[in-house]
Amino acid sequence: MFDHRLILLATPRQIGVLDWRPGRMHWLGEFAASEAGLAAFRQVLLKHAHLPVLLVIDTVDEDYRSEILPHVQGRARDELLARKLKQVFRNARFTSAWRQARETTGRRDDRYLLATLTDTDWLMPWLSVLHREQVPLCGITPLALAYQHLLTRLRVQAPHTLLACRLNNRLRLSYYHNGLLRFSRLIGNDTPTQMPGNAADEIAKTQLYLTGQRILPREARLHVLLLDPSGQLDSAQAPLNADPAFSTRLIDMPSLARALRIPDSFLAATPEIAPLAAIAGEAVQLNLAPPELLQHHTEFRWRRGLNQAAGIVAAIGLTFTAAYWLHAQDLRDQVQQIQGEVQRGDARHAAIVRNFPALATRPDQLGQTLALATQLNHAPLDVNALFLLLGQALAAHPEVIVKTLTLQDTADGTANITLDARLSDFDGNYRAAMSRIDRFVSRLAATPGVAAVERVTSPVNTASTATLSGKTTGETSAEETRFTLSLQVRT
Repeated sequence: MFDHRLILLATPRQIGVLDWRPGRMHWLGEFAASEAGLAAFRQVLLKHAHLPVLLVIDTVDEDYRSEILPHVQGRARDELLARKLKQVFRNARFTSAWRQARETTGRRDDRYLLATLTDTDWLMPWLSVLHREQVPLCGITPLALAYQHLLTRLRVQAPHTLLACRLNNRLRLSYYHNGLLRFSRLIGNDTPTQMPGNAADEIAKTQLYLTGQRILPREARLHVLLLDPSGQLDSAQAPLNADPAFSTRLIDMPSLARALRIPDSFLAATPEIAPLAAIAGEAVQLNLAPPELLQHHTEFRWRRGLNQAAGIVAAIGLTFTAAYWLHAQDLRDQVQQIQGEVQRGDARHAAIVRNFPALATRPDQLGQTLALATQLNHAPLDVNALFLLLGQALAAHPEVIVKTLTLQDTADGTANITLDARLSDFDGNYRAAMSRIDRFVSRLAATPGVAAVERVTSPVNTASTATLSGKTTGETSAEETRFTLSLQVRT
């Protein structure tokens, strides 16, 4: 759909319109260069105003030059070509330069084909209609370039080819070197080319001109293709084949229709669509239109690009939306399945609970009963044995006076004893007091049945992070030697 376009074939007498899209084309008719023809042409454009237009020119008012220019790129190339076109064609408005190839030797310069329309007065009414209706004109190209694409469709491999095509009672001779256009001339209907031998004479004159201009090498053999739907060029084949400088072949309409993939009847009814169908889907390599005539097509391309980008974004959004919707549907189905399984499990559990026998007591009371039974099954604490161990240690250290003693039984077979004591006498020597306490702690730790001994408090805090405080003068008291021990004793 994005390649849909109108192809116009313009001559000084009329203009033809082809509605083309890939795989489908429709000939919209020909319109004479008159007021009525312009009005009818305008109505056709209004019906297809959204389509780009390619204008193919078939006129004698054309000129071609081959030039070899230095190989440059970018802005330098544009400036070089602009100067060269102005130098060769003066102030011509419809000009173009086509870089065809690059030389393989020497400086490896570029080979260009320069082309122009020398007289465009007959073309201006048609262009005025296109501009007034804001038709997106994508290019203006000569008919000889359309025939180049036609040779490509016919798979012509000859290095030097001259295509002789008779269309609208006029003969066009176009020379192609390695499949690229180098020269073309149109012989109007005032020249009797339809008479036997005249077409062969024009082809021979063209061969001499190409040789004289050094466009065609002298020793080259020219391969001539004759294309004429009316069959009037058939008589030129025999005299040309008699000359060793030529090899001639006729192109019949069925072969041309197969190459273009169009019906034979359609091509026979409108033979002028052959070059238009050949160039329809191709890029315009030789565009004679000045930039101001291509403005509407530039805007058209921007609009189409934005529409394509918006369509792509919308398609991506719809794709993601559909993916998320399908994922949400899948999750909803999974949730419903899980909820159904939970409901069925709850129903089975309720059915099982209803069949339970009646209980004499509540479940929480059963838990309290079990906890009480566990506590009763635990062996009672042997207090005498614990005090015996502690008494033996205290008997060995009579200077330790017990202030308080706390006993706590645990369920794991051990008992925790917190012992708060002090020394019986204190003369102010903290080092000696700490040594006596340390010996008492060591004795407790060595007593059988004592699992661990931990010093909770002491007269002097020996931790590295503690701040040193106290007094070095004055009276001392035995209360200053109080300490607290935590013992873990196995019962």
